[in-house]
Amino acid sequence: MRLHRPLTIATAALALLASTACPQKSPLANDPGAADEQLFQEGLALYDAVPPDYAGAQVKFAELVDSYPNSSRADNAAYLVGRCQYEQALYDDATITLVAMRADYPGSPFASSAAYFTGRSRYELLDFAGAVPEFQQAVALDAAATYADNASYYVGRSYYEDAQLAPAITAFEQFEAAFPASSYLDNAGYYHGRAYFNQALFADALPHFQGVLVFTDSIYLDNAQYYLARCQYGLGQLDVALASFEALLAGYAGSQYLDNALYYEARIAADQGDCPTAQAALAELTAAYPASPEIARATTYLANAGC
Repeated sequence: MRLHRPLTIATAALALLASTACPQKSPLANDPGAADEQLFQEGLALYDAVPPDYAGAQVKFAELVDSYPNSSRADNAAYLVGRCQYEQALYDDATITLVAMRADYPGSPFASSAAYFTGRSRYELLDFAGAVPEFQQAVALDAAATYADNASYYVGRSYYEDAQLAPAITAFEQFEAAFPASSYLDNAGYYHGRAYFNQALFADALPHFQGVLVFTDSIYLDNAQYYLARCQYGLGQLDVALASFEALLAGYAGSQYLDNALYYEARIAADQGDCPTAQAALAELTAAYPASPEIARATTYLANAGC
């Protein structure tokens, strides 16, 4: 993901959607003087505040639902109760609220978003199997909804986290085809590659990691660079892999994979019978990352290689 997409909804967009939701319920629902509308706007003000007051907003939205069940704002407010719970990391509560919201308001224009955040809540609870149908439902309800591309991505990501790699690959392919302009393309490309890599399908994984590198503002750049090199190493392309590991070391100073890259540089040198270079890489690894577990791995590998 190039930029972290805010999970909050802009007040203007939210109000526009809400103003069209079930207007037959109450002709005064959007009257600024109506009590339900006042509660709704008070809740929105707290929700959109800087910093947001999600707990306070939740109280306002819940009061609206309880006190004015026939308001045209009721489905919107019920959804936002769940959103407030999600934003407070109350994932069990959010799941219950958002499932009930969809049951109570099956025709709501917020049903797709409610399904998405139900899925995200289950995902945060590590219930990946339970998250998948929620994300699928979010897309099925409205493939043009605000969070439809997110939901499609998280179908694949949930499968991946659940170690269901074949369905993950299929889901990422479907996401990439359906949402070619999504800001999650780099995320999907990285995990698409990882799903192949985890099965040692290096030739299949490699182009996906290369694709991530096109997104120069991606948060997965160093990860993709590292796994690109790993694929090249796995394919026996030792010189190409070495260049890729060196690019990681030179270009990503804060990467979590720098000690891994030095380990593979030592390993490549040992594979090529260049023991002095292998020992030099091990010495650099030891000096730069004295607590790294890669030191013991490199020491053992070099010893087994006669270096």
